[in-house]
Amino acid sequence: MDAGREGLSERFLKRAVKRYYKSLGYGVKIARIRLGNTEIDGEAVGLNGMKTAIEIKTPSDDFARGLGQLAEALACGYRQAVLVTTLRKAKRIESPVFRLPEFTILAVDSKGNIQAMPHPTAAETCLPDMPEDWLMKPSASELKIKAMIEKLKAVASSRKR
Repeated sequence: MDAGREGLSERFLKRAVKRYYKSLGYGVKIARIRLGNTEIDGEAVGLNGMKTAIEIKTPSDDFARGLGQLAEALACGYRQAVLVTTLRKAKRIESPVFRLPEFTILAVDSKGNIQAMPHPTAAETCLPDMPEDWLMKPSASELKIKAMIEKLKAVASSRKR
């Protein structure tokens, strides 16, 4: 969407996030950046070279799509993924994705001030704890197949005798 056709709310959010990152000493580019099969709305680059993907969503935008865009950005080498939206909308987002340290919500209030929304404390983790040997441990199906093969071997060796 070009600057002449984008909504007032989106322009407001873009200006606010650009001002925010510049005040922190980041280099900021607010423009469509193509990544694989998607685009993000901008990026911020810190003095240490760490790149942050920025996706701006107005209250009427598709937030699930925004999460997909940010996930693609992380897969393409960005170290941080930031969803920027209005404060009112940010308070209603309850996605477990934002429990992950790579994902952040920046909320913009009506005066253009930005605040990072705190990561919700998880009563339960997103992924269950896995035993250390989960990758090497055979599944129940594999154990059954192995038992059947051993049985067939025993039958075959008894026939040879």
